[in-house]
Amino acid sequence: MPEYKKQPWHLIWKRWFSVTLNAGAINHSFTNSSRRTFIINLFCLVGVLFTAPLGILSLLQGNLLVGIALLVIATIYVLNHLYLRRTRNYLFSANVILYPLYTLMLYLVYSGGVNGTGHVWIYCIPPVSLFLHGLKRGLLEVFVFILALIFILFVIPTPFDKLGYHPDLKTRIIYSFILIAFLSTIYEYISSRFNQSLQELSVKLEVAATTDPLTGLLNRRGLQQRFEALQWHAPALLLLDIDHFKRINDDYGHKYGDEYLVLFARTLEAFFPKQESLVSRWGGEEFLVVIEKVDNLKDMAEALREALKAITLSTGYDTNMSATVSIGVTHVGVGEDILKAISRADQGLYIAKNAGRNRVEAID
Repeated sequence: MPEYKKQPWHLIWKRWFSVTLNAGAINHSFTNSSRRTFIINLFCLVGVLFTAPLGILSLLQGNLLVGIALLVIATIYVLNHLYLRRTRNYLFSANVILYPLYTLMLYLVYSGGVNGTGHVWIYCIPPVSLFLHGLKRGLLEVFVFILALIFILFVIPTPFDKLGYHPDLKTRIIYSFILIAFLSTIYEYISSRFNQSLQELSVKLEVAATTDPLTGLLNRRGLQQRFEALQWHAPALLLLDIDHFKRINDDYGHKYGDEYLVLFARTLEAFFPKQESLVSRWGGEEFLVVIEKVDNLKDMAEALREALKAITLSTGYDTNMSATVSIGVTHVGVGEDILKAISRADQGLYIAKNAGRNRVEAID
């Protein structure tokens, strides 16, 4: 028996509802694209549930034009949902939602709709338009919609005039629509500012979670994430450790030790092309570098060792601070877990340390 048949019906419906509303989203995080995708799918679902029954009811009552219009809109919404699910192009899908909606709402006002209730549906226009198209474009479209409403209600003769409403209803429709547009504008402005703040905070938290605060290099998590995203083919890997770093802290103090680490990191970054390497502080005085392409790994590591050995830092004492570095190098095999390659480089580093430090050891 298929797995879904074993689940309770309410869980099946809940899962279907979630999948339907998030169809086409790149991810389910609270980004503008995911929010808009969710609203588009929700509007398609609600639109079909409302317009299809009303369209059928209109046909049964003999209102052919309204019925056909409603069923056409329902069909468009179904196709739009399927398109969004397949392409994830929420910008185009938003237009498919709005422009037929504008047309339908204006036609319902013109014709009076089912039993003269067509005008009661137009108030969904401002919030939906402002949300899907943003404040600037949304307000422009709402303004054009208001002009079209005024033209239909006050300039041309329409079936609406034959429904026997009080003469003041037309002005009340315009005034109430403007009020809803004004309130929707305030809400969307506050909401957009709040979401912008959330996104900025999210970026800052992501940077903090993937960056070493002292040197500004990637930390362990940051390097692993970037490496997985780049998917380099068999890159080189260097694991570096500053020799006798504890003595630096003991002799000069942690303040100068931190300054030396920062200078060490800057020298390390400057040595490698930025687009072809990942440089990270692996922990303490250990640094890890992943390089996409390298012709002679051992020679390059030796040149790096000499460059790092030449680093000097003025301490205010009679002598400048300097240190040597030991390096373990290897290659990451095709499809190999980077942690396994790091373990191999760590073996090379261990050999370099035991062999007297200030040297490079390669393990393949």
